[in-house]
Amino acid sequence: MSTVSQIKARRSGATTAARPPVTRADIEKAGVPILRAVIPGRGTDSFLTVLDSKGDVVTWKTAEGTTLALRNGVLTQTRGLGPDLMSSNVPTVGQLLLDGGTHPRQYFFLGSDDQSTRRTYECTVTKVGAEVIEIFDTPHSVTRVTEDCVRPQGSKIQNEFWIEGQTVRKSKQWASALVGHIEFERVVD
Repeated sequence: MSTVSQIKARRSGATTAARPPVTRADIEKAGVPILRAVIPGRGTDSFLTVLDSKGDVVTWKTAEGTTLALRNGVLTQTRGLGPDLMSSNVPTVGQLLLDGGTHPRQYFFLGSDDQSTRRTYECTVTKVGAEVIEIFDTPHSVTRVTEDCVRPQGSKIQNEFWIEGQTVRKSKQWASALVGHIEFERVVD
């Protein structure tokens, strides 16, 4: 996955070795919605642009072709990460804002044997509270929530969301056992 400066450098034919860090002004010059995705387990930090939009599902892409689909800011699919999340049943933003609310979550993966595998979780939401976060020098008043999910076999995952109105402004969402969590920031709407 690439950064905006790497994308700009590729388009201009320049190298990225001497490029300064990306600023909000650099990002806004693109004139398109920008999503930042960081995968700590892989050491990647990328800016994505919209590939496609169907209803409330937006598919974002990197310059290399990796795609991440989110339904109202909640991760539903990955492509190009190796062990991809093929599809999922995820909560709505309204469900994520309901303190103490519970909901099921299902993830579908394609195994090495080309067989689909489903993982089902029961999730509980905890409203942490109001916060002000900063994303590329812009403050946002958000409600922070955690989503604790457990499988019948006992394995657990946790997702975190920072929600501004009905927009997931920032999140940390589990993608798969081999990818781990992806950290998202909605930089430009």
